Amino acid sequence: MKKLLVLSAIATLTSGVAFASDVAVGSHVPSVCKVMPGSASSVNFPLLADGEQSSFDFRVKCNDYDGATLTLTSSEGHMQTVDGLDATGVGYTAALSAAPFNFILNATTGHDDISESQTVGGSIALAGGVPGTVLMTVVGNPTYSGFYTDQLSLTVTAN
Repeated sequence: MKKLLVLSAIATLTSGVAFASDVAVGSHVPSVCKVMPGSASSVNFPLLADGEQSSFDFRVKCNDYDGATLTLTSSEGHMQTVDGLDATGVGYTAALSAAPFNFILNATTGHDDISESQTVGGSIALAGGVPGTVLMTVVGNPTYSGFYTDQLSLTVTAN
């Protein structure tokens, strides 16, 4: 009888059922796609004359695997007088450089909301943030005295 109990105990210990459980492991990384302006909130040309230049710096970051589209938009299509006279505006170009982005907006027509954009694929550099510069050059000379202005918008969207 003792022998039967010992054999029964050994059989129970060696043929027991194994229990397993799957555990899902994961997390979430939020989407970040933004333009961070440099220290300048406005840019003025030293002299409003053909060929004069001014610039501003920024940083763009987008961690979307598919990349991003960067867009420059001129609200007035050129710099117009504060009197709002579209016909008397002064044009300019805005050359954007933020590797891998590189394009030029021609704000010389006076048509509202003109824009230029470029789409690039995702990269480790873009996910971490890349520095950029917009170099603006005056095209033409003003006819009338006064203050000339335009609103230039820089936006980034995930692809």
